[in-house]
Amino acid sequence: MILSPNIEIKTKRLTLKPVKDLYIDDILEHFTTEVTRYMPFDPQGNRQDIITFVNESKRTLAQNTDLVMVALDSDSSFTGCCGIHNITEESVELGLWLKKSSQGKGLGTEIITAIIEFLEKTFTFKYILYPVDEENIASRKIPEKLGFIPAKKYKKAKNHLIDLNIVEYRKYY
Repeated sequence: MILSPNIEIKTKRLTLKPVKDLYIDDILEHFTTEVTRYMPFDPQGNRQDIITFVNESKRTLAQNTDLVMVALDSDSSFTGCCGIHNITEESVELGLWLKKSSQGKGLGTEIITAIIEFLEKTFTFKYILYPVDEENIASRKIPEKLGFIPAKKYKKAKNHLIDLNIVEYRKYY
């Protein structure tokens, strides 16, 4: 399948759309140190970093290797970002972050479930990867609920001082 900037994935409570310039300020506001605690990012509040992220997301969408999306609620308010990364015939990798006020409401599971359904209808691959820091208990519950199994563990640098301990969950087909 060829990815398109017009893709929309609907869930019960959200709409997922490819990221675009319109959402730069929302991402800048909500991609905080607290939200990224278990992610290999250290946000600096730099608008140019977010512009670069959005431009890179548009480029990889055009190359058909990644689909980075915003999650919007029924009022079209920004809820977070999610993505399908490194799309190959072997595997795809999922990622997700939600703004602080949207966490703990089951939205992560809802988003990942919808993305998996989209992937199963539109792509052929051997497995889905879902990497999560082992200390991020809330995020680990998502792949565990959805039938993923822990496949391997590795360290990933968050910054020059901190390493994350990643559990890579997989769902095989």
